Amino acid sequence: MMSATGELNASLSSWPVGSAIQQIAYVVEATSGQVVAMEFPPPLRMCAVVTASAAGPDGGSSELTILTVPAPVRETMSDDETALFARMQMWVEAATPAPGPASQIMMFQGARICWTPGRIALLVQPERIESARRALIEVSFYDAELRAIEHQLGQDWPHMEADMPLAFEVTENTLSQRQQLRQRFLQILQLRTRLTRLSGHIHCPHLHPPTLASQIGERFRDRTRMELRYEIIDEQIEVFEGVYEMCGQRASDFTLTRSGNILEWIIIILLVAQLLLSGIEMLAGSGTETSTTTSSPPSTTASTGQ
Repeated sequence: MMSATGELNASLSSWPVGSAIQQIAYVVEATSGQVVAMEFPPPLRMCAVVTASAAGPDGGSSELTILTVPAPVRETMSDDETALFARMQMWVEAATPAPGPASQIMMFQGARICWTPGRIALLVQPERIESARRALIEVSFYDAELRAIEHQLGQDWPHMEADMPLAFEVTENTLSQRQQLRQRFLQILQLRTRLTRLSGHIHCPHLHPPTLASQIGERFRDRTRMELRYEIIDEQIEVFEGVYEMCGQRASDFTLTRSGNILEWIIIILLVAQLLLSGIEMLAGSGTETSTTTSSPPSTTASTGQ
């Protein structure tokens, strides 16, 4: 049997007629020549584009690889379809690193889905392929965004713990870290904005009557525990915001206090200088008066001599 990588890069002749493999990348704006698979509504302002290979638009890896295979409408799978779906599952799991999570399977309304983060295989009736694929592309983006935020917060925890003492006291030696603290706080605000944009899509109500696309989204959110992960991330970001707000307040207090002390010393120096000048002027005036009095002749003595 051909390896999963070989199947991905080779032609689709080894899969049933009508099958397709798409590389999906999520970008802010599609460039000319890119095929847009779907556009996300505001405030996300993102779109999913189909790339020509496993390399994304920026040269990195594509964020989602999806295999779609048409299947007849049946309540139960035949032996051939069972073997085909087992092969699809192997294709999905082949791209998952050894310590990574095992693939998960969802089956409803005649559709069978096998997925891991970044790779999905879909076995569904031909007329429902497009809507099911769009639903998978959409909900995979939300999962990828949550995983990216979780990963970033995991990397930022050690930095935040190292910065915690600055939330209590800032000294002259640690004031040089103010720019670094500002940058980390801005990164946390960016994560907060990024998370908030997902809120309406993660906590969306169920659609009635349900469709295949809506059920895919609902089941995917449930399997990946999106709502719980959202709440956990939200609580973690609150901790980061609290620490860096206190760090910023302490740094501002220290800077204002230092500026106030410098101003007070300037005033004191000016007052002392003024007193010294006044004293010098008084001494100079007293010396001049004494000299004038000593040099003038006694008029009374001159009159008596006559």
